[in-house]
Amino acid sequence: MKKCSFVFLFLLLAGFKAVAAERDSILLNFDWRFHLGEVAGGEKPETDDKSWRLLDLPYDYQLNMPWKKEARAARGFKEMSGAWFRKTFRPDEAWRGRQVVVDFEGMMYYGDVYLNGEKIGSTEYGYCGFDCDVTQKMKYGEDNLLAVYTNTGVPEGSRWYTGGGINRDVRIIVKDTMSMSRHGVYVVAEKARDDNWIVRVQAELPGALLQKGKVEFQANIFDAGGKKVTSSKMTSAPAKSRLHLYEVDLDPMTVTSPRLWKVVSPESGDQKSNLYTCEVVMYVDGKPTDRISERFGFRTIEYSPDFGFRLNGKKVFLQGIANHTDFGGVGVATYRTAIERQLRQLKAFGFNAVRCSHNPYPDVFYDLCDEMGFLVVDELVDKWSNDGNCWGGRESFMYVWPQLLTEWVKRDRNHPCIILWSLGNEMQHRENASGYMTGDWGVTTFRILDTYLKRYDKTRPSTAAMYPARANGIRRADSGFREPSNIIPPELSCITQIASYNYEYADYRRYKAYDPNLIIFQSEASVNDLITPYLRMDRASTIGLCYWGAIEYWGESDGWPKKGWNYSFFDHTLKPYPRAWLVRSCFVDEPQVHIGVLESKQKSIIWNDILSGRAEMSHFYWRPEKGDSITLEVSSNCDEVELFQNGKSLGVKRNNRQDDKAQNKFLWEGVSWQPGNVVAVAKNNGKEVARHELQSPGKAVRLKAEVEDNGSWCADGMDLQFIRFTAVDNKGRPVENYEGDLTIDVEGEANVLALDNGDHFTNRNLEAAVTSLYRGGALLILRATRNGGKVKIKASVPGMKSIKLLLETKCK
Repeated sequence: MKKCSFVFLFLLLAGFKAVAAERDSILLNFDWRFHLGEVAGGEKPETDDKSWRLLDLPYDYQLNMPWKKEARAARGFKEMSGAWFRKTFRPDEAWRGRQVVVDFEGMMYYGDVYLNGEKIGSTEYGYCGFDCDVTQKMKYGEDNLLAVYTNTGVPEGSRWYTGGGINRDVRIIVKDTMSMSRHGVYVVAEKARDDNWIVRVQAELPGALLQKGKVEFQANIFDAGGKKVTSSKMTSAPAKSRLHLYEVDLDPMTVTSPRLWKVVSPESGDQKSNLYTCEVVMYVDGKPTDRISERFGFRTIEYSPDFGFRLNGKKVFLQGIANHTDFGGVGVATYRTAIERQLRQLKAFGFNAVRCSHNPYPDVFYDLCDEMGFLVVDELVDKWSNDGNCWGGRESFMYVWPQLLTEWVKRDRNHPCIILWSLGNEMQHRENASGYMTGDWGVTTFRILDTYLKRYDKTRPSTAAMYPARANGIRRADSGFREPSNIIPPELSCITQIASYNYEYADYRRYKAYDPNLIIFQSEASVNDLITPYLRMDRASTIGLCYWGAIEYWGESDGWPKKGWNYSFFDHTLKPYPRAWLVRSCFVDEPQVHIGVLESKQKSIIWNDILSGRAEMSHFYWRPEKGDSITLEVSSNCDEVELFQNGKSLGVKRNNRQDDKAQNKFLWEGVSWQPGNVVAVAKNNGKEVARHELQSPGKAVRLKAEVEDNGSWCADGMDLQFIRFTAVDNKGRPVENYEGDLTIDVEGEANVLALDNGDHFTNRNLEAAVTSLYRGGALLILRATRNGGKVKIKASVPGMKSIKLLLETKCK
């Protein structure tokens, strides 16, 4: 939950409140009319939309469409569709004489924007934002119609679930006509001598404005507490320029002994990542006309083939995930609370990095990574072409990439969390990796894109994730794949500043022998391989790794009725599988032990040439399997583990740290099932340091509700509340094999966004207030209204007494 204050202005049906003197940002997410499907004249004011659904943004309409077996598995068994969103607003008279733009952070997959029936903008790639200038098109004193058409594209337009609709924030920006450009402030903090840092700031504005008065800039630096640290001298811009956009370098500032931005781990005593704010004020003829504030951090990043990656002079190994943009029960709709919840869970298990696969994430994700101390590999796009199920836009990627790359880099470059730019993913399996027919496995295309990238940011290296990780596009299915003469790094490795390889960790030492200057990053590691990719890497000289699909996501299913990817460490309600504890045993130094029950093997599949099926360990609680014996797999980072069944020792096993496939794993096979308990006791140097117990539950008799945050649910219309319901026995022990139907009734100042049981095999609509308990539980996701007040929740399961909760939304 977030601490909330009303710093933005609410949109009223009658119009908008007056704005601040220089620049204001007004959230436009509320009270839209929505229609799924095509509508002739959907952009026209005379079209009657009274029967359309009234809803608030963000909204992923595709997730709430029916599951269809005949639809494409990669897209999550959802049909493709267009949809219309419409909203009326009345401009405030205070806006006259100012510039007004409507800012869209994103929509899926492509879309068009209309004002009063006239087209004012469009996008071909919904992962990047854009804005539309409506200054001269608005009608004062009357309602104006903003209409947006979005479309998920053709089924072959993506390799994964993209969602559909306006899934990110929409804002109206009201500013002076003499103002800075979109993403017009760039801040770079450089280490100088001793404890001194130089802060260089660049402000960008339309070149035509330079002739309209004397333009000057000043920057102010504030610490996390809002205290001013330093200010720049006034910097004058030239009197004129022929450039469409002109960049003004402000007078550099010196800051002594700042608090350095850092990675924050579960064991960190200080949980503050240390952020600063740079405020840039634009003056015209001595009058302030614009003001932009950008957060940044003081930190150094270094890369080397000898030590991999250093942050602030200290070695850091990336322990990351690589996931599609997906937030479980809300689909791709962007809520700060949902993203923060994901990051908190990842941090608890020792993850410190995220690779944005394979597109820019929402703005707030980077804000949260800045705040929470995560490292980010920021990625532009999947492939550099219009085919291969990777591009759903109407225009050719080769036509629009300069615009997309510029928006991406300018938006993200001030975030200290971002340590590496990635220009693409797995594109070099074709000799011509893009529309540029160069026949060099992507080398020339990368050089072109990288040159463009470095125009806007030279402070970070760039890369592209490579798979197949072989020269000449050799793949696993090709003969001679394992021949030593063919284990040669891809051609792109020669020109990327960082050599990012998906999988193939066993070949990295050979690659280094081939080219000792390679700086290697395992951009995707298989969850199926568990901790082996981590253990086999030379962690002293490599950057790190990111586990692919560490959190379950919709789409990329290997067959009906499964709706998504579930070879993961966490289900999509963020409930950890036991294998997550095995990874935590490597990522976190704290002594730990955890018991998992080994189920029968899933269907093994080959995905992206990688074996993804594995023995599933999804039971968290002791209960009988079919037959009279089960297998227990215990994970621990301790020296030895002793297992007890109902008080009787089943033996002591030592941690085999010499075998990377056995390290931290302790297996007890053929254990006869008996009601009672199993306890794992972990020891270091003969002393107990951790224990974990599983108990066999009795019959499910009641529901248990766990409210994730009951103290700061904010009545801003955007904040979420997560409540987990679990079937338990008469002693409060979860009963994982209970599958009764859960019905939810909600009254008051919140609405049901989703009721998600974590089951990828479900055919139910997640917006419905009824679902079956899966593995004994389900997750309710509520969205606060803007009114503030009581929220009454009633949860019912047949044969059990209903439970009632009373919560409250408020602002602090």
